[in-house]
Amino acid sequence: MSRRETDATDPTGQRLPAHERLVANLGLRAYAALSSPGSVLRLFRREAEQACAIAAGLDEVQGRRAVRIRRVAGLEPGGRDWSVYMVLDHLVMVNTAVTALVHALCVSQGHSVEIAPADVTPHLDAGPDRIDALRASVERHTEVIERLGVLNGREPYPHPWFGPLSARQWHALAALHNRIHRVQIQRIARRLD
Repeated sequence: MSRRETDATDPTGQRLPAHERLVANLGLRAYAALSSPGSVLRLFRREAEQACAIAAGLDEVQGRRAVRIRRVAGLEPGGRDWSVYMVLDHLVMVNTAVTALVHALCVSQGHSVEIAPADVTPHLDAGPDRIDALRASVERHTEVIERLGVLNGREPYPHPWFGPLSARQWHALAALHNRIHRVQIQRIARRLD
């Protein structure tokens, strides 16, 4: 994709570098193909719980303080300046959307689920309630995945960077997404010390 095409599809410049998107896309697809939904779910849960534990160890002033960190591989450039609670808010939004999408891909024809970047942009005033909200989103995702089983989706749904993804690939992406943002939260917490 040329610089001009990139600018037209991402005028804010918030995409990952092309080489990083390619590696992430290949890694995601391999992970989804080689891992069972159950093992992916365990990673999804573990990473979210670690993020919650770090956040719970901060006082509210620390949790709300946005700091600049070195970019984590897989993290959009704009995410370098978030607070811990903003990261949790983003995870709640993404996990909720992915749960609905995976469910729709597996059980309905012609679903109407849509996910836009604005739907997952964290609120600047995100607070400590995001810890419980993330835990609740993880429990809801767990219930849906355990009920659906093997995640045989009827059709793929396009991701803006990775193209069409199956229900199983979206589930894997959610787990890897939790991991990226858990690392981000660790880096933010270290800067708060």
